[in-house]
Amino acid sequence: MSEIILKLINAKEDLIFLSKSYMRGEIIVNISKFAKKIGIDRKTASKYLKEFVPKKNRKRKKYLDDFRETIKMVLNDEKREFDYIDHLYRYMKREHKIRCSRVTFNRYIQTNEELKLLFKKNHTSDFTVRFETERGQQVQFDLKEKVKFITTTNEAHMVYIPTLTFGWSRYNCRKIVLNTKTETLVAFLAKTFEEIGGVPKEIVIDNLKAFVEKPRHNGQDAILNVYFEAFCKDYGIVVKPCMPKRPQTKVKTETQNKIVDQLKNYNGYYKDLDDIHNKLEIINEEDNESISQAAKLPKQFLFNKEKDDLNPLPSKEIRIKYHLRLNEVQVSKESLIRYKSNKYSVPKKYLGMTVGLIAIKDELHIYNNKKIITKHKITNNPLNIKAEHEPFYDEKKTNTVDKNLTVRNELSRIKYD
Repeated sequence: MSEIILKLINAKEDLIFLSKSYMRGEIIVNISKFAKKIGIDRKTASKYLKEFVPKKNRKRKKYLDDFRETIKMVLNDEKREFDYIDHLYRYMKREHKIRCSRVTFNRYIQTNEELKLLFKKNHTSDFTVRFETERGQQVQFDLKEKVKFITTTNEAHMVYIPTLTFGWSRYNCRKIVLNTKTETLVAFLAKTFEEIGGVPKEIVIDNLKAFVEKPRHNGQDAILNVYFEAFCKDYGIVVKPCMPKRPQTKVKTETQNKIVDQLKNYNGYYKDLDDIHNKLEIINEEDNESISQAAKLPKQFLFNKEKDDLNPLPSKEIRIKYHLRLNEVQVSKESLIRYKSNKYSVPKKYLGMTVGLIAIKDELHIYNNKKIITKHKITNNPLNIKAEHEPFYDEKKTNTVDKNLTVRNELSRIKYD
């Protein structure tokens, strides 16, 4: 009987028809011979003889199948551009009310070859058509105002952060300043152009009072601040003021201003004003190393190309007029500087270096390499020491409970010049 059955078996599915008889013991078969003839494993043959029924693959309809044609239509639209699947997901959720998760949507696109290829085609469109300005043509200026930062000693610093965004590369230059005086903001522009080694052909500004005396209105040109206008004329820059209540005109810089909000992540943990500026430099560098969504390339890479098309800097005699006028002094070995017979502390890392001073109202602002590093209230006290500056003294001799008193006692022995 076994040999007869063996001749009739040609596929593993044939074993299913023998399973009931086999399980009742009505037939005896050599499983190894059956498996060898069919070309399957012995265990597989045994499963089929023991009434194993394979599951039939059911092609279930997926939730997003109802939106498939809409997704195709959107991706085939040459006017639309989606840099990320996440952007496409948010668009479909917002405009077509899909209710699946982002993970489900991403999986659907990635596992559907047609949609995956359509997205890739949409995503990799030639970046050159995205640029709105020529290389070296335009920068946009904006100011993030009254940003409050807190140090570890609970000292509050209210600062302003000017941002200069290059139109072609989206490269950003940012600094911390302590006021919005015309001279301060022009000094930021002068220093920035000096650092990059060139000047753009035009600058887009809003109606900041430091730059604009009277905004554009009813077809009349804006009236610029005299000092700012002279600066732009000396540097060969054409000024393009925005219309009032038209923030979209400066959308490049307005968008980039959101980057500096990351500085608030460190509130309460800043050591001093210098530390805030250092964090800004790190964040700004990370931003410029990131990919420009408009161009699909790193901003730093693009800026290296854009620099070649900037206009040259004016002469040194012209440039010097617009830098901050600082009185240079030497930092002593006790990390102190002198101003009007009194001494003020600076961070210890500036020991022996030259720093610049400028008095603004009742405050003394101290700079290094044109960067604000600390500020003090101008007082009649012979010693003005900030705890976070940790002036130079022998730590071992200091009682940690009364450190400030010890520091003052030691510094009181300093002989003045």
